[in-house]
Amino acid sequence: MTPIDGLRRVARLMRSRRSSMFTDSERANGVTSASSPFGSASPHEMTAGDLAAWENRDVPTIDRPSDAAEARADEKQDATTSLNFPLHWTSAAESWNYLFDFAVACALLAPRPDDLVLDFAAGTCWATELLTRLGVRTVSIDLSTEMMRRGRERLAADSRLMFREQAAFVAARGQGLPFAADTFDGVLCMNALHHLPSYAEALREVYRVLKPGGRAVFSEPGTAHAAQALSRFRMREEGVIEKSVSLPAVRRLAFEAGFTRMRAVPLRASDAYAFDYSATGADAGPLAGMWSETLDAGPREHARFALHKGDDRPADTLLPAAQLGGQLEARILAEQVVDRVSAGRPFSDRLRIKNVGRVTWKARGRRFGGQVTCGLKVCNTRGEVLREDLGRTPLARDVAPGDEVQLDMAVAGVLPAGRYELRYDMVVEGVTWFEFHGSPILRRTLDVTI
Repeated sequence: MTPIDGLRRVARLMRSRRSSMFTDSERANGVTSASSPFGSASPHEMTAGDLAAWENRDVPTIDRPSDAAEARADEKQDATTSLNFPLHWTSAAESWNYLFDFAVACALLAPRPDDLVLDFAAGTCWATELLTRLGVRTVSIDLSTEMMRRGRERLAADSRLMFREQAAFVAARGQGLPFAADTFDGVLCMNALHHLPSYAEALREVYRVLKPGGRAVFSEPGTAHAAQALSRFRMREEGVIEKSVSLPAVRRLAFEAGFTRMRAVPLRASDAYAFDYSATGADAGPLAGMWSETLDAGPREHARFALHKGDDRPADTLLPAAQLGGQLEARILAEQVVDRVSAGRPFSDRLRIKNVGRVTWKARGRRFGGQVTCGLKVCNTRGEVLREDLGRTPLARDVAPGDEVQLDMAVAGVLPAGRYELRYDMVVEGVTWFEFHGSPILRRTLDVTI
């Protein structure tokens, strides 16, 4: 068997397993008849009271009189560790897992530059810091006033965070958010939902504060979490809540709260996917085993999911850069151009430009770009780019797919005498030129005379 044959065999096994997964949703979420945490019932068939009782079973701290123990839990961590987590050297292995979870969560959240995101139960505010570095505006909320103070200190410590002073830190309960409805573009919750007394109340509050089209993303431990020894210890000795998270149960509660779509990521920890690669048919066994173990063990270990509030926002050039691939294409026609100009004299070209891509071109961007302009690259006769900063011309309005616009590009008279190749292309400012995605450009020559 060749390496290609082996990989094809793995692909067939994976397709077969996917088929069974999607025809048996209970197995996909770790609730097979043999191992269902709900017993013989499905979470879709249980009453609200029975579902709440299952959610809080064997959690001795569920009726605690206050949230004080939860608020103090992170405060016990020394300041140096909490201000560096998840990249502190004493917890490197845990940091890698948290960063992996964060990457998965952000792929689901897909925040745009300048989006307002709620870091729900932020703790040490490490996710807040990373979101800020990605150009996202943040509001962090946690039970602990001290952790919110440390969060502000964390961001203030790095002068490279240009807009760190705009971040907000609020001490409040996750089941009673002190924000108006439709406030946030997104909500991010990293390993915190399982500490809340009621998933239903928390999800209703998250839904309320999300804008229509917004997403709430959660990265949580799975169905076996509450039974783990460390969870039992923390409940017994520290008085915190440690609960399990079941995707079928969360889906029912989320849809009852008003969410319209749930997307899940069936991954285990990142190190579960490493194996000794031989580039032969022998690789088929380990690869198939990884997939089988993911389906079987993943739901017990992790619950990573996104909840959507209505339809996604219309696709435009404010999307994250990774989502613009294959969606940018322009047709640029020259209506009136200057072929010859004297050195030192500006000139203007009239272009007709049609959006033949799949996203709306935004005329106005955000603080890190996203607006579309028409750009000009000045090249020598060998095709080497000499200037990219001439003729950047903004759009007068948004341009939807199929729409076109006429544009006059003014070019400053700064080119010395000579022959040049001019290349006209559209640009998502701060992100990419359209040509990089296969869009055709307009080329012509220009003679600059003495």
